[in-house]
Amino acid sequence: MSQPASDAPRNRPPARYAYLKSDGTAYILAGSLVAGLANYAYQILGGRSMGAHDFTPVATLLTIHLLTFTVLLLPIEQVVIRRLTIDRSRTGLPREGGWLGIATVIGSAMFAWAVVEDQLNGDRRFVAFTAITVAAHLWFAAARGHLAGWRRFRAYGTSSALASVVRLVIAIGITIIHPSASAFAVALIVGTFVVAGWRPFRPVPVDRPELADHERENLDESNLLWGLVLAAAASQALLLSGQLVVAMLGGTNAEQSVAFAAFTLGRAPLVFGYNLLARVLPPFTVMAARGERQELRAWARGMAWAGAGLGVVGAALGWLAGPWVVSLFYGPDFAVAGSDAAIISLGVVFAGTGLFVGQILVARGQSARLGIAWLAGLAAAGASVMATPALTPMTRACIALAAGSGVALVALVYGAMAGTRPASGPSAAYLAWKRTVDIAVSLFVLVLTAPILVVAGIAVRLDSPGPIFFKQVRVGRNGNHFGMVKLRTMRADGDERVFAEHLARLEMSRHLDDGTPIRIVDDPRITRVGRVLRQWSIDELPNFWNVLVGSMSLVGPRPLVPAEAELVGLDNPRFTVKPGITGLAQVQGRDSISIGERTRLDEEYVRNRSASLDVRIMLKTIRTVLFERGD
Repeated sequence: MSQPASDAPRNRPPARYAYLKSDGTAYILAGSLVAGLANYAYQILGGRSMGAHDFTPVATLLTIHLLTFTVLLLPIEQVVIRRLTIDRSRTGLPREGGWLGIATVIGSAMFAWAVVEDQLNGDRRFVAFTAITVAAHLWFAAARGHLAGWRRFRAYGTSSALASVVRLVIAIGITIIHPSASAFAVALIVGTFVVAGWRPFRPVPVDRPELADHERENLDESNLLWGLVLAAAASQALLLSGQLVVAMLGGTNAEQSVAFAAFTLGRAPLVFGYNLLARVLPPFTVMAARGERQELRAWARGMAWAGAGLGVVGAALGWLAGPWVVSLFYGPDFAVAGSDAAIISLGVVFAGTGLFVGQILVARGQSARLGIAWLAGLAAAGASVMATPALTPMTRACIALAAGSGVALVALVYGAMAGTRPASGPSAAYLAWKRTVDIAVSLFVLVLTAPILVVAGIAVRLDSPGPIFFKQVRVGRNGNHFGMVKLRTMRADGDERVFAEHLARLEMSRHLDDGTPIRIVDDPRITRVGRVLRQWSIDELPNFWNVLVGSMSLVGPRPLVPAEAELVGLDNPRFTVKPGITGLAQVQGRDSISIGERTRLDEEYVRNRSASLDVRIMLKTIRTVLFERGD
């Protein structure tokens, strides 16, 4: 007898929000709120009970703890969660995670030793406190990672809250008896071991693997940890640099204090939300392994719209209540403008949304894309600071946070929506990121190097008659012509016969493969100033304008003049991508290699282009420009 339709087994994937309807989500939400409030109370209690001077060692210890935990230890926790989600029967902590943790402990202790006189009031015990605190929180991160990886979300949320509450209770007792910096440091350490009560490393019985063998093969974890560290460092630099930006822009001590207060309170919602990352990563990892691309795209789209809506609400609340909240917590002397508070709120919402969208990329193992997105945000933040010289230091710092977080969020959403790279070519995510990085970096470089261009332009004009800039027709993507802008380095009446003879030699070299270099050796047309500009590649700085408008990219084959393009052949794969300021051929030999070798390297780049390759080429370019002179 056939089974009723209503009772028939169904193979459809779970509904989009089914993953978050059980398993202790409420516990993580409540635990995050309790932990955040308890941590703030612990800090305020210490400052009020000991005073500014005596609290300095604790403040320094908390700063080291915050940076190491968010930048280095949380990525370790995320790797543990993902590994156990993929296979619950194996150990969660990878070998590189252990080595990174040990290096973090040693590095933190060395830093504490270096600042013991200035920042730790000469109390050398705090060197040991620093090492023990970081080591304890390394264990804490690994323990919580096992809880979340084994889907023990109730234990994760409860233990996180109780650790902070125990720390606060100890601090209250210390305050009643005799407040001291060392006792507060001990409380910071002891609280982490509360999680041991849940036996986090106890293996969970598994009747059957959640993922099949072929589904596990869909998930790559090579270099995942290092990509997560890069992304965490870039995102935290964006979130924590408000006061530093104000100081670098010449803000007064009072303005720096206001910036500290405003940015600290503005970031408070993120402190409450960090633990929720552990709740969304396991289901996202399962979706990625099972190939549920539409579900992941739906999550990315939903979070993006939620971030946009919350950004508007957050900006409105910041405008209306921000100044009052800052004055309430820090006093009437801390006066922040409503517009600045609104911009900070907008930036924090964008950053928080980006952290959650980024978990989709973590689930797929695409940590390089994650890191590049946040680096693009940092570049955009720097460009915004350079582009707003007429505003106050505080407003410029606020805009930097909002602009950087916004660019990072756009890049993250593009990456999450695009999925993985198809076999036929680069993914839409890579292309979107590449364009995002092109815009952010080119705008930043043009603003930053404007004084250099002015001085170089004057030198060009005084050295020889003719225009400052030189616009030459080059061949771009799909064989389209565009005008590439450079600083003029040759005489305006240069003999074109020199170039014609060089083309003839290149044509012969193409057939004989005799290694004739691409650039003319000892070109008599180059001016005295032009030779200096070429040595340091200053003449190519205007190329960033071509990158900004989209005719070039930061990385790609160097654009050829039409005559050179004909030698190579317009059907060559190098013409399927945008030409670049730098490329694989440039970092291998700049202009000293032959046209055949350059063509081979350009084709190799087109075949293997990726975000990680682009980053390596850009880093090698910086080294080449600084240590290898051009002709």
